[in-house]
Amino acid sequence: MRSGKRQAVVVGAGVGGLAAAARLAHQGFDVQLFEKTDGPGGRCNRLQVEGFTWDIGPTIVLMPEVFQETFASLGRRMEDYLTLMRCDPNYRIHYRDGSDITFTSELCAMGRELERIEPGSYARYLAFLAQGRTQYRISLDHLVGRNYAGISDYFAPSVLKKIFQVRAHRRMYADVSRFFQDERLRAAMTFQTMYLGVSPFASPAVYGLLPFTELGVGVWFPKGGLYAIPLALEKVAREEGVRLNYGTPVKRILTGGSRAVGVELEDGQVVKADVVLCNADLPYAYEKLLDPGVTRLKRAKTLRYTSSGYMLYLGLKRRYEGLNHHNVFFGNDYKGSFDDIFERFRVPEDPSFYVNAPAHTDPSLAPPGKDSLYVLVPVPHQHPGLDWKVEGPKVRAKVFRRLAELGYPELERDIEVERVYTPDDWASTFNLARGSAFGLAQNFFQIGPFRPANQDARVRNLFFVGASTQPGTGLPTVLISARLVVERILAWSGAAEVVQEPGSAGRGAIEEAA
Repeated sequence: MRSGKRQAVVVGAGVGGLAAAARLAHQGFDVQLFEKTDGPGGRCNRLQVEGFTWDIGPTIVLMPEVFQETFASLGRRMEDYLTLMRCDPNYRIHYRDGSDITFTSELCAMGRELERIEPGSYARYLAFLAQGRTQYRISLDHLVGRNYAGISDYFAPSVLKKIFQVRAHRRMYADVSRFFQDERLRAAMTFQTMYLGVSPFASPAVYGLLPFTELGVGVWFPKGGLYAIPLALEKVAREEGVRLNYGTPVKRILTGGSRAVGVELEDGQVVKADVVLCNADLPYAYEKLLDPGVTRLKRAKTLRYTSSGYMLYLGLKRRYEGLNHHNVFFGNDYKGSFDDIFERFRVPEDPSFYVNAPAHTDPSLAPPGKDSLYVLVPVPHQHPGLDWKVEGPKVRAKVFRRLAELGYPELERDIEVERVYTPDDWASTFNLARGSAFGLAQNFFQIGPFRPANQDARVRNLFFVGASTQPGTGLPTVLISARLVVERILAWSGAAEVVQEPGSAGRGAIEEAA
């Protein structure tokens, strides 16, 4: 039975779907959310086995102010729902030549580390941070944090000036190389683009804001792991009256003429709505959930996708104190490894990888005296030449061989619990096109208005939130996506109500106006 409120259906309980659902309910919508899995989170999910806990996807919180804004917009304090702990040092990077560097937000300590690698680099590092701060503030306040009316809006003189200020027209690696000569530091200040699943040799230099965010604002970790974020958003959504339906897959989004009219569930039930907001990965939604005769994804065949990840979730019999919470291990041939992943679609011969040991910050994530390790190896997304039943064991062997060389020869023997994710699992479990763990890539022609819009061009009451729509991927950006799409929905629904007011136009006029 309809409540008299505007009805909204949200498809998917990822971070973006939960945040947008809570915002819509806060604005007076009657919101139902449908999720195919048994709980919230999407890619920001967790595994729990025999007392070990691992985050499945993201492992760090950057830009805490974005999280604070989300809760504040709902009339709440983030601190009442989420406890963030600062990780300092941020992480340790290990190079193939046996050297290492520890990243920290403490300037004097960071200066000593930099000078040890490249004498004279500290002064240039301060200039690099200053540029990163400019990129961070302008991007957050004026570029990422707004909806665009179209490409002409993006290239308006006022916006174009800011694009040049943040150096979005330059490539990340080349831009960073202006500040550092040592290849080890160039790698250390550019690999952060892999948080977005893109190569630093192809990504816009604006993503220099990422190392600034880490070093100038800090790296944070929620008590209980990253899964605490969707749990907190779920709690707020329930408090706002959102009806959450888990274990309830959506078969398709229903359209009538140029309108979305609701969704059909896998069991055949039809749920009607005035607005449909899709948090399923956008390319998947257009391919699997929508009628191609009604609407379709522009440039679908030419879109570029992010990398994927080969993941090991390891429960160890003992604590490995030599590891930091965050650890990065570079292989040989930094540029060649990115060319392998993004251009040649093959696993690098000597892959780089990341090891997360969260129980070193939050002991509740592993049994007493034991360790929960998360290993991420960046690899290509699904490709006809890659068979993960063959490639997976090879990658696993390389990881343990490298860790043994670095002083952990017994780590593999200490495994008590092991779980593995490949690009095939990212595709099947989370409906990610091509198993791309981060969604659509963020090169220059897939950011801003060039990225698929959060409102469908033909079905005007169909909206999108998440990594593959505007403004982009990454937890803070997805939270911004939730704000932007709700702003878009409110603007659209207000316009629809204006058309409806005279009473003579009826639904057809609303559709035409939209």
